[in-house]
Amino acid sequence: MQRCKRIGILFGAAVVGMAFFSGASAAMAAGLFSPTDGSASNEPTEIVSDRLVNNNTEKVAEFTGAVKATQGNFSITTDTLRIHYEGDLINPPKDKSAKSQVTKMVAIGRVHIISDQYIADSDRAEYDPATDVLTLIGENSRVTSGQNSITGSKIILNRRDGKSFAESSGTSRVKAVLHQGPKEGEGPKADKPAEKKQ
Repeated sequence: MQRCKRIGILFGAAVVGMAFFSGASAAMAAGLFSPTDGSASNEPTEIVSDRLVNNNTEKVAEFTGAVKATQGNFSITTDTLRIHYEGDLINPPKDKSAKSQVTKMVAIGRVHIISDQYIADSDRAEYDPATDVLTLIGENSRVTSGQNSITGSKIILNRRDGKSFAESSGTSRVKAVLHQGPKEGEGPKADKPAEKKQ
């Protein structure tokens, strides 16, 4: 089956809202979640998949089969991507953008997210554009930035207020690995030059 090529649905900031890990209290101080600059928010979103089914009655567009969505330097790959919307997503009214029509995005199966700030992996990811909240669900869901990472069975990140929440399941616990970088103004320590003998 030919892949659905270049379905350039312009979600605008809705998908880049998935550049959601803007700050996470103490973790942000360790550089785990750096704020995004939003520079890619006006770029089109391209979704490539094996199949697209749009149900305008139930207001759900479902992309299946090796799905890859990209916008600027942000990308997500997954088995299935469901986009819940209001109105007509493919042909929105002239006075409304597709961005404002999207109410929820759900990625299911082998979810892998890459951005300039982080890499995230989970079984399922849900994004709510109205609240700017991303939820990663599944054993060993993980967010990594450089050497820092958070692992849990459920990770909730709120870009709007900078709060994060991670919880464990009955079989595993939340794990955070935070590396402290050099203090401001400090570079790598150089060896002292040997003293000259007179």
